[in-house]
Amino acid sequence: MSDAPRLPALTDLGTADYGRLAELPGARSFTPGQVRRWVLGRGARSWQDMTDLGKTLRAAGQQSWRVRRGRLDATHTSRDGTLGLLTRLDDGNVIESVSIPEGDRRTLCISSQVGCAVGCQFCASGIGGAERNLSVGEIIEQVLVGREASPEAPLTNYVFMGSGEPTHNLSAVLGAIRIMNHPDGLGIGARRITVSTTGQPTALRKLAEEPIPFHLALSLHLPGDREREALMPGIGASDLAATLDAAGERFARTGRRVTAEVVLLAGVNDDRATARRLALLLAGRPVAVNLIPWNPVDGVDHAPPRPGDVETVAGELRRAGITTTIRRPRGQDVGVACGQLRRRAGAERRAPRGR
Repeated sequence: MSDAPRLPALTDLGTADYGRLAELPGARSFTPGQVRRWVLGRGARSWQDMTDLGKTLRAAGQQSWRVRRGRLDATHTSRDGTLGLLTRLDDGNVIESVSIPEGDRRTLCISSQVGCAVGCQFCASGIGGAERNLSVGEIIEQVLVGREASPEAPLTNYVFMGSGEPTHNLSAVLGAIRIMNHPDGLGIGARRITVSTTGQPTALRKLAEEPIPFHLALSLHLPGDREREALMPGIGASDLAATLDAAGERFARTGRRVTAEVVLLAGVNDDRATARRLALLLAGRPVAVNLIPWNPVDGVDHAPPRPGDVETVAGELRRAGITTTIRRPRGQDVGVACGQLRRRAGAERRAPRGR
């Protein structure tokens, strides 16, 4: 890697910040909007792609700004249509996003950090901890890459459930969401965007202040504070009562129920007693539950639940009047999600090469 300073990237700009481009030689009053549409609407990767800009302007822009900070490094395609997308960033780090088909929907799972500090015991993303936060542009570029990867099956939903805890990088995540949602940005409706978080109350209250009414999901997994701390050691002190109260504040502002995510692990939380405790915790709150049978991760000492146990947990929650869905595992044949692709890519880079 060169030590020379890198040019700033256009993808890091907010929709209004493109006005800075009006200062470039050869620019006109409409240039900022023209470039913004090329970058966010038409997926330009270089200044040379912007064919309706004058040569002087393109040359000046190329000397002052990069278009993107990363590039698609590899695509892993599952038999079920899931796409694992590895993006190589300009510092050599790799991030993973996943494009998941489900009926007439295709959901993009977006990362917010390189690695993760939460260290969930069932996930590869936290192995090695969090290396750094992603910039606004590095988040936006995952959306652009996801759109380009499956033009025949357009993305319909966007979830911040990839590597990283979004509230540990809240400024960039909210900045990216504003670009995603803005009509002059990516024009994605708020109801199609979900932020998944471990749910620290202070961070949730900051999310509640954000006027864009995106969906909120809580990585719940277990109904007890000490159990959650053991399963997710990087969350610090868990306070589920305060977390659910803060989530209720978000509901009061947006009218949108919170989704509680429960990754089901054999012998950990797939039994009837744990399901009843979970139902007791959530009863009467504006919360729906998404049960996620665990996808095996190499080197992680857990097992997926049996289908019958998944139905048992779902049945207990439904009997308590809690709306409950079961997510079907995807991309198992190529080992996507939970940071597995990024982890393998890192191992391949470090592996000695034969002579």
